[in-house]
Amino acid sequence: MKSNSSGKWVISTCGLNCAKCDIYEAGHGNERVRDQILAWFEKDRNQILKPEDVRCDGCRGSLEKHWSSDCMIMLCAKNKAVEYCFECTDFPCTLLKEFGSDGISHHARTVKNLKRMKAIGIDAWIEEQRSNGKCVFCP
Repeated sequence: MKSNSSGKWVISTCGLNCAKCDIYEAGHGNERVRDQILAWFEKDRNQILKPEDVRCDGCRGSLEKHWSSDCMIMLCAKNKAVEYCFECTDFPCTLLKEFGSDGISHHARTVKNLKRMKAIGIDAWIEEQRSNGKCVFCP
């Protein structure tokens, strides 16, 4: 099942909208966000990054261009040859449930969103979200 990624919708394996992630935006031309990330790393983590280090092409991009190349959910999906978690016979698995309950507000909606995507399809789900004014990644 392929997603229509136009209009700033790039649905990740776990159901988040990669296009609304700061790292994704920074790596796709948003220099203001990129510079804020670089400044944060320098100030708060005492770590100097190069501008080209702040990039991610999402779950279906190259691991060399993925911010979290060790993401267990993404690696599991690649291993099982599924594009989205809801395509897996183990959906929703413990790994995804733990991710959804890690205290990060936008992670909490992933299982619910993926269940809806499975039921109506990704493009229809995106249209539902658009009509409700949601961005999926936002808290």
